[in-house]
Amino acid sequence: MCVILNINPKTYYKYRNKEVPDYYDYLIIKERFDDSKGTYGYRRIGEGLLQKYGVVMNRKKVLRIVKKI
Repeated sequence: MCVILNINPKTYYKYRNKEVPDYYDYLIIKERFDDSKGTYGYRRIGEGLLQKYGVVMNRKKVLRIVKKI
């Protein structure tokens, strides 16, 4: 598999079992984005997270995750 991906086996085993640090944040932001039918931007999503979940999240983090959606 490492030959096909053109990566070093050491790199593969290093990241094989690592969890993505923003995964759970991504899930709640995606839920909020889908609830708005894709019309909310990062500012309104950030406000919605505070209202619905009571979570305060940095605007830069929200923007970075929204760009992935």
